[in-house]
Amino acid sequence: MDKPNFRDLKKLIKVINKTNSAFKSIYSDRQLQEKNIKTLCGRLAAGAARKALYDISVEELRKAKAGIRVQSLIDAGYDNLGQVASMTDYELQPIEGIGEKQCEAIKGIITEFANTLSSGVTVRLSADTWADSASDNLELITELANYLRSDQVRKEAARPAENLDLFAAGIAQSGMILNGLHWLFSSKELKLKTIKMSNDIYDFCNSSFFEKLLQLIDTYQAASHTSKEDAAEAFRKNSADFYAALEAVGNVTGNKPFIYDSIPAQLASEVDGTELNLNGFLGTLRAYQVFGAKYIIHQKKVLLGDEMGLGKTIQAIAAMSHIDSTENGRKYFLIVCPASVLINWAREVHKFSRISAYIVHGRTGEDAFQSWQEHGGAAITNYESIGKIVDRIDNHMSLSMLIIDEAHYMKNPDAKRTAYIRRLDNESERILLMTGTPLENRVDEMCNLIDFVRPDMTGEVRSLAHVSHLPKFRESLAPVYLRRTRQQVLKELPSIAQEEEWCSLTETDRIAYMEAVTRGSFSDMRRVSFLQSDMKESSKCLRLMELLDQAADEGRKVIIYSFFRETISRVSEFIGDRCVGVISGDTEVSSRQLIVDKFGDAPDGSVLVSQIIAGGVGLNIQAASIVVFCEPQIKPSLESQALSRVYRMGQVRNVLVYRLLSPDTVDEDMMLILEEKQTEFDNFADESAVAGAYDNIIDREWISGVIEKQRQKYLPMVKQ
Repeated sequence: MDKPNFRDLKKLIKVINKTNSAFKSIYSDRQLQEKNIKTLCGRLAAGAARKALYDISVEELRKAKAGIRVQSLIDAGYDNLGQVASMTDYELQPIEGIGEKQCEAIKGIITEFANTLSSGVTVRLSADTWADSASDNLELITELANYLRSDQVRKEAARPAENLDLFAAGIAQSGMILNGLHWLFSSKELKLKTIKMSNDIYDFCNSSFFEKLLQLIDTYQAASHTSKEDAAEAFRKNSADFYAALEAVGNVTGNKPFIYDSIPAQLASEVDGTELNLNGFLGTLRAYQVFGAKYIIHQKKVLLGDEMGLGKTIQAIAAMSHIDSTENGRKYFLIVCPASVLINWAREVHKFSRISAYIVHGRTGEDAFQSWQEHGGAAITNYESIGKIVDRIDNHMSLSMLIIDEAHYMKNPDAKRTAYIRRLDNESERILLMTGTPLENRVDEMCNLIDFVRPDMTGEVRSLAHVSHLPKFRESLAPVYLRRTRQQVLKELPSIAQEEEWCSLTETDRIAYMEAVTRGSFSDMRRVSFLQSDMKESSKCLRLMELLDQAADEGRKVIIYSFFRETISRVSEFIGDRCVGVISGDTEVSSRQLIVDKFGDAPDGSVLVSQIIAGGVGLNIQAASIVVFCEPQIKPSLESQALSRVYRMGQVRNVLVYRLLSPDTVDEDMMLILEEKQTEFDNFADESAVAGAYDNIIDREWISGVIEKQRQKYLPMVKQ
C-alpha cells in the first residue's frame, strides 16, 4: 500500500484552509464596511448639521433657561447658533457676562441642537467634485461601491463557500494520517481512509470548482478596492443601488423612508413580518420596495399603485424571485404589458433574476410560447397578443403569478383584452395589477380592477366612494391597494427647476404663424416657430441651441419633447450631430429602449429628441437632466409622465425644465389655462387622487374661442 506524499498533502491542506479563511473574511468584512459607511455618513450629517445651526437664532438659547446672557451675545454681533458654535471659549469669554460656566452651558446646548439636527439629516450623495463636502461625499460613494460590489460577490460565493467550509471541516475531522511515523504505526483501515481522503483532496484542488473559488477571491479583492473614479461612474449610472445601501446601512434617520400610508398597523405588521427570500434576486431593493414585495407575497392578489419612477417592476421581479426560490416544481409567470415595454420587461427580468424570460409577441411568439411551456419562467406579452394565447392557458396551465402592467388599460370591463385577462383569474395563484395612475377618485375604474383581484371587496369600496378623499376610504383599500409617492419615499431626489423661455417671433415665424391663423388650424398654430422649413429663422430653435450649448458646458444631457412628429423631425435635423436618437410613433417598439441605452452611453452634451406620447411612457431616461418642451401640452398628464421618465429614482442631478414659448400666440392662451388648472392637477396627483378630472382641460369651444381671438389679432395685419 503506497503511502501519500505527506509534504504535498500538507501544502494542499494549508491552501484549502487558507482559502477557507479568505472566504470567511469576505463575510466578516461586511461589518467593517458597514462601520465605515456609518462613520462617513455621520461625518456628512454632522457637517450638514453645523451648517443648519446658522439658520437657528441665538434667541433659542433663552428657552434652555440656563441663565445664559443672550443679549450680551447679540450685542457682540452673534445672531445665530452657527456663529457661536464656530467660536472658541477663549473668544467667547471676554463678552460681558459670559464666563467659563456660561461657555460650557452654551456649548452643551448647541451640541444638543447639532446632534438632533444630525440625526434627522437626509444625506444626499453627489459625485460632482465641485460640490460642497465633495471629498467626504466621494469617500462615502466609494465605500458604498465597495460594499455593493462586495455584497454581489458574497451572494455569488455563498453556496461555494459553504461547500468549501464543509470540505475543510471534513478534512479536520477525518483523523487522516499526516506524517510517515503515524503511517508506520496506523491500522490498515486508517491508511485506506487516509488514501481516500488524499485522493479527494487532490481531486478537489485540481477541480474547476476550486479554480472558481480562487477566481471569486480575486474578484472580491477587486470589488472591495474600487477606485474613486470607478465608484463615481457607477453612482452616476445607478444611484438607486447606492441609496438603497445607504438607507439600509447608514445611521441617520433622514434617509429612513416613509414606507406605507393608510395601512392599518396590524396588516402593516403582518406584511413586514413576511419572510422574503431574495437568494435568486440579483438587485438591491429600497426599504419601501422590500415592503412592496412582501405585500405582494402576503396579500397574493393586489393592485400596486406606486407613482411612476418608484420601481414597480423591480418589486414584481423580487416577488417572482421569492416564489421561484421557495416553491417546488416548475414555475410559470405571465406578464401582460403595453407593447412599448416588452423588451424593457425582458431586460429587467434577466438583469435582476435567474428567471428565464420569453417575449411572446410577433413572428417568434409561437416558438417563445412553446419554450415557456416546456421550461417555465416568465412569458411576456402585450395586450394585443393576449387573445392569441389565452385559450392555451385557460384550463390548461397553472400560473404562479399573473402580472398586469399599466393595469388601467383593462379598466373597461367590456373590452376584449379585459375579458381575455379575466379568464385567467382561476389559473393564477397570485395576481399583481400595476399602475402608476392614481385611482382613488375614479371609483368605477378602481372597482373594475379590484373586482378582478378581490371581488369580495368591491361592494365595500363602492359603498365608501362618497368619502374617497378621507383616510377611512384609503384604509378600506389597504388589503388590496398599495400606493406610495416619490415625495414620500425618495427623499434624496435632487431639486427640479422649471423655466418659461419666451421667444420673440422672427419675421419668418410671424408670417408662417399668420398663415396658420388664416387657415384656422389650431394644430398648426400650436406648432408656432416650427412651421417654416428653415429652422435658422426659428426663434425657439435659436433659443434651443443656446440651451444646448449651456448643457454641453455643464456636462449635461438633454431630452427634447414635442407632441408633433414634424417638429421633432425638424429639430433633430437642425441640431445635427448632437442628436443621438429620435423616438416617435414611427419608431419600432423594440428599438426604443436601444435608443435610450445609446443615449445613456453617449457623451455629455448629447441630445435625445422624442415625440411626447412615444417617449413619455415606459422608458427610463434619467441620463438626461435637462428637459425641453417645444410647446405647451393639451393634457397636464402628458408633461407629468414625460418628466417622470427623467425625474425618477436613479436621477443624480438637479433637473432643469424649459418650456419654449412664443408671446402673442396660442402659447399664451394655453399657458393661462394650464396655470389655472395645474394647481388642482398637482393637488390631486400629489395626494394620490386622480388628476383626470383636470386632464382634458381644452375642449372644442375653448379652441374655437382661441382661434377667433388669434384671428382678430392677426387678420388685420394680413389685410394690410
